[in-house]
Amino acid sequence: MKPNENLERFLRYVKFDTQSNENSLSVPSAAKELDLTKFLQKELKELGIESSINEFGILYGSLEGEKNLDPIGLNAHVDTASECSGKDVKPQIVENYDGGTIRLNDEYSMSAREFPSLANKIGKTLVTTSGDTLLGADDKAGVAIIMAVLAYYAKHPEIKHHPIRFCFTPDEEIGRGPDHFDAKTFGAKYAYTIDGGDPYEIAIETFNAAHASVKIHGISIHPGEAKGKMQNASNLAMEFDALLPQEARPQITEGHEGFVHLVGMDGNVDLASLHYIIRDHDAKKLEEKKTRFEEAKKVLEAKHPGIEIELDIGNDYRNMKEVLDEHPEAVEKAKEAFAKLGVTPTFPPIRGGTDGATFSFKGCPTPNLGTGSYHHHGRFEYLCVEEFDWLIELVKTILKA
Repeated sequence: MKPNENLERFLRYVKFDTQSNENSLSVPSAAKELDLTKFLQKELKELGIESSINEFGILYGSLEGEKNLDPIGLNAHVDTASECSGKDVKPQIVENYDGGTIRLNDEYSMSAREFPSLANKIGKTLVTTSGDTLLGADDKAGVAIIMAVLAYYAKHPEIKHHPIRFCFTPDEEIGRGPDHFDAKTFGAKYAYTIDGGDPYEIAIETFNAAHASVKIHGISIHPGEAKGKMQNASNLAMEFDALLPQEARPQITEGHEGFVHLVGMDGNVDLASLHYIIRDHDAKKLEEKKTRFEEAKKVLEAKHPGIEIELDIGNDYRNMKEVLDEHPEAVEKAKEAFAKLGVTPTFPPIRGGTDGATFSFKGCPTPNLGTGSYHHHGRFEYLCVEEFDWLIELVKTILKA
């Protein structure tokens, strides 16, 4: 298969290693993220589209349209996740998928039995990894969709469209992507984050999100003389975790069910640390989950005199549905575009976050659209080319006057 222009664009972008770094304090967190951002700026200039990269690594740009129409924004992120390497990505094209096992390399393969989404892709063209890295469709597919739309309208000035505002952000995968977003600079009345999977969804709900850090100071005594004296901080950490809602763990929740997720722990006899993320679509239920941490602290300190527990709970982002319900223009515009293409969208809740959640609370209502990519953050990530192409048409339809 000879890739079309839009697919070639995506295949170019995934060759850039743009993995963000949660341990870095710089902005962007990894300088290599800017390699792709600067490349995009070069491509935009060749299309006659002006853009700028600010001190935080955010690329802003615009393509003017009909002056009597609302400016509509598009955004995607350039970085890839830390769970799997994004260096030396070697995408593989599978034409006319037959529903069988796809061999990625000598060690790894995938089939519809392990990955049910493949069952709906028979006859489609897929782009997979080589089994050694992630693909980077999260979110270079989104970047490529936006660039394809911009290229189309730049090359066809006779086709009337809304004024387009766009931005590409770094560090989304480590939760910092929208931190320095400025809605006034962006200039859109509303926008769409192009970042996700299923092409036939409009995501209008995210979790309300918080985090908790727990430090337990024990009492370290030589084990030979520890009776009645030692307070083992690591044992206490396990006891603390057991006091939290066991029915609210991510591996046993779905849909609108929230969770408390232990993402990391470290400890010895003297000191133990636990790090949690707390999620719920319902703001009241999120507060109830946060209260459980306070209660666990009190119970443990009362049960084990002499120990000290430090508890820090902070909020991360809010459910964007709160804003989109008040400002439904973006959702209604997307629904109209789906209808023109003969599709009825679904509205499942995002079990995670999106840059659009923060954009929404910063003054730019921003629901989320998919990219036609699946199994993000790992070696089994893949892109369905037909869905990717369809999403380009969807975004063009949203923007068309």
